[in-house]
Amino acid sequence: MNFIKIARFALCLSLLSPILAMAESPGVKVVVSNLPPATGTVEVTLFNSAEKFLNEPYLQRSGKANEDGIFESEFLAIPDGEYAVVVVHDANDNGKLDSGFLGFGGESYGYSNNVRNWFGRPDFEEVKITVDQPGTLVEIDLD
Repeated sequence: MNFIKIARFALCLSLLSPILAMAESPGVKVVVSNLPPATGTVEVTLFNSAEKFLNEPYLQRSGKANEDGIFESEFLAIPDGEYAVVVVHDANDNGKLDSGFLGFGGESYGYSNNVRNWFGRPDFEEVKITVDQPGTLVEIDLD
């Protein structure tokens, strides 16, 4: 009888260990604010190097903003390192970032560290964040 209890306990521990390991692994929580509630799709992209920045995404998540105009996304169990976050609000769900007159003023987008470049794109060094602990928080305001 004791052997069965010990075996069940060991099985439970082995099933829980990956979950516990993920909880201790570095991760990023991205909170995007100032979105129109329930319109379009919000896409959060994580880049893991300067060479791949804006060309080759490492991870992506997408979804809808809540009724308060906030979208949250988490990237769990990622390796320690430097990353950049880019957020795009595809307001009309056409799968691309639309620009307005003269190339700006269309759909909203933002970068980690809330970097705003009036002309051109920021470089990785401006927007990079260091991820070396669980729950690194990145807040991006799309105003």
